[in-house]
Amino acid sequence: MVKIFIALFFSIFFSIKSYSSSNNLFFTTAQFMTYCKSDNIYELGICDGYIIAVSDVIYSLDKKTAQICLDENISIKTLRGSIINFIVDNAGLMNVEANKVIGQFFVNTFQCKK
Repeated sequence: MVKIFIALFFSIFFSIKSYSSSNNLFFTTAQFMTYCKSDNIYELGICDGYIIAVSDVIYSLDKKTAQICLDENISIKTLRGSIINFIVDNAGLMNVEANKVIGQFFVNTFQCKK
């Protein structure tokens, strides 16, 4: 009986197709802001993780394409506050994808000195 259950479980489990690609937007800037302004530490963690992820993507790009120089000692809390201020100052970007707005923030704020 256990063998039948295991065989049934695996046949159902492996027959379900999952797709990693999606055409759905993960966050708009307005949605992102709700996490960044939250008092809930888990929601702040979502905000901070998203900021770090965008930063990592920028750093992984060709250095000629995106040149940002971020101070090693800057805290994520400081970055979060600066990004919130950037978004408030550019309220017209609320319906834009959050990753684009955060990327624009990094490029505008942390350009490497030549």
